[in-house]
Amino acid sequence: MSTSRLRTYIPLIQKFSARQILFHAAVASSLGLNTTDLAALRLLGDTSLSASELGTQLGLTGAAMTALVDRLEKAGYVERERSTVDRRRVAIHALPKRLREIESLYLGQGARMQTLLSNYSAEEFRVVTDFLERTTDVLTQEAKALK
Repeated sequence: MSTSRLRTYIPLIQKFSARQILFHAAVASSLGLNTTDLAALRLLGDTSLSASELGTQLGLTGAAMTALVDRLEKAGYVERERSTVDRRRVAIHALPKRLREIESLYLGQGARMQTLLSNYSAEEFRVVTDFLERTTDVLTQEAKALK
């Protein structure tokens, strides 16, 4: 990438990233959650993960994960489920009703993004999705390198 492209890209991606963080913070706040709690719920989605698996994705210690799961369980967002095979293993899963409540807060953004994305040709959209996938990989690798 040329220096000229970086000079254009960096301020745009910084503004985008900041707005994205602020948007998710507003969603979390409207639910009475913090942004890490919301991130955990978004990562869980309709799957179940162990606390350690989720903690790895969030970059949290065991103690921090215990506190997070305790908060979300108390607020009625997740349940712990013991394995019937290995009672030491506990899966965390989000409650579908609460996930639907969270998703409802993204409906406006989703509708506006659908309108925005309809302006791109199939090839342009492919480039956008390729860029986002590769950017996600870069961010994942860089976050790991900082640990």
